[in-house]
Amino acid sequence: MDAALEKWSAEEKDHIRTSIATMLASPLFAGSPRQVRFLDYLLTHTLAGEADRLKGYTIAVEVFDKKDDFDPSLDAIVRVEATRLRNKLREYYDTLGMQDSVRIELPKGGYALEITLQATTLQFNSIAKSVASQSLSLNAVPASTPRLIRDKPSLAVLPFMNIGADNAKEYFADGVVDSLIAMFSRLSGLFVISRQSSFTYKNTIKTSEQIAAELGVRYLLEGSVQHAGKQVRVTTQLVDAKNSGQVWSERYDRELKDIFVLQDELTQNIVRVLQIKLAGEEAMQFGIQQTASIEAHDYLLQAIALHRKYSDKTTYEAIALYQKALVLDAAYAAAHAWLARSLSLAWSQRWNLDPAVLDEALLHVERAIELDPQSPYGMSILGWVQLWRKNRDEGIANCRRAITLDPNNAEAHLFLSIALSAAGLGDEALYYVEKAQRLSPIPDPFYIYTHAMCCYAQKNYQKAIAIFEQGCHLSHSFMPNHVFQLFAYEQLGLHDKVREKYEMVISLRDGDKSIPTVALWTDQTLAEEQVALWERVSARYA
Repeated sequence: MDAALEKWSAEEKDHIRTSIATMLASPLFAGSPRQVRFLDYLLTHTLAGEADRLKGYTIAVEVFDKKDDFDPSLDAIVRVEATRLRNKLREYYDTLGMQDSVRIELPKGGYALEITLQATTLQFNSIAKSVASQSLSLNAVPASTPRLIRDKPSLAVLPFMNIGADNAKEYFADGVVDSLIAMFSRLSGLFVISRQSSFTYKNTIKTSEQIAAELGVRYLLEGSVQHAGKQVRVTTQLVDAKNSGQVWSERYDRELKDIFVLQDELTQNIVRVLQIKLAGEEAMQFGIQQTASIEAHDYLLQAIALHRKYSDKTTYEAIALYQKALVLDAAYAAAHAWLARSLSLAWSQRWNLDPAVLDEALLHVERAIELDPQSPYGMSILGWVQLWRKNRDEGIANCRRAITLDPNNAEAHLFLSIALSAAGLGDEALYYVEKAQRLSPIPDPFYIYTHAMCCYAQKNYQKAIAIFEQGCHLSHSFMPNHVFQLFAYEQLGLHDKVREKYEMVISLRDGDKSIPTVALWTDQTLAEEQVALWERVSARYA
């Protein structure tokens, strides 16, 4: 028997089998019965210490139903399927299995699996024990450094420094980076980290190597913006984190009215330097001027900065600025889309529960799509608004369309995951939130909430509790993680935990005992269940 196997306890072996069973049930493997059978066979014999039986001939006969006269030198089926399996395993761990504590590799030149258990492997198993004893560990869901993307160039656009005496113009520098990320994101030949994660490195003292390792990318785009009067200077450099070398740098001096041309030129230079092949109509996105009004664009950038503070006051200030932008340019698609987003935020956070708010949001996002039918951002916001309007099929379809238009759009993946969970489709929802988390690997309470909701929709309440706990620890004020963790505790009958969480939620809401979140379920049974759970808990502890 392999000596490495002897140090694995029965519990560890069970954990390995459970992890692989989850992998094989995932959407990535669900449509590949041959790959499922192949991996299951390799795992069974590897765990049994029978690696010597894993030969090409034996596999061909016992897995792929070849006859006894099979000749591996004439038929490459086993080698071909092994290559497919290696690629599928790599894709799984880059997306759905990014946080798995069990890692499986199929080395070239053999068929015995290499199984790695990270140091925190058994922490997940301890979740069930700690839930049963009503005590949860904050480390129940281990985080891991994302793997480097190898099949295409990978890039993170870091926040540009705002240079100049006017610190109030920082929103403009952020807007330039937002636009660059959006443009790069639409290129299928490039892997791009989301703004959500990139901007966590604002004013960081970390090295390029550290940042790239944490994000799982090879290239970093850094720079600065100097905005004075009607002139703007953008200085950029592309860094290869593999050797900390500068690959390319450039300085752009332009009139402010040419900012869109500048952003196009910068993006095209990176495409050239990284030798990215543009597919289909990708080249057509260059040269499109979003608005002829620089003042309208400036209002939009100010509004976006306010929106991202996520308070009722700043949201309404942002709405006022979007409206100013639209007075100057009523055909500014991005302003319509962002206005729809802020309006839906006001609804979802219960700052304004007048149904007319969602009607207005729908009108603006539909106008945005009318003006720019190929806008992935507009399409994702349309899906988001449809979700809150309880239009299940339209919401899911529009989010899928946004991902087709922009395969690097982390928010579109996130919104689609939420829409699928809301419909009770937890398995597929999990696939998309894992992709979103790879595109945005820095922990965020909303992404964690979305991940946990997939497990909740699957009725895997133990795992949901552990993931919600991670979100609660990251942000004490983000209410949805607390509320749905309470519901998961109630589903398991853990009344001491329910009471503790209930009292915390009521305290955070200054004594308000009404149901604390707008139910997003489009599955009627789940929507009614949520109301019943809150009423039951409230009655018990009133």
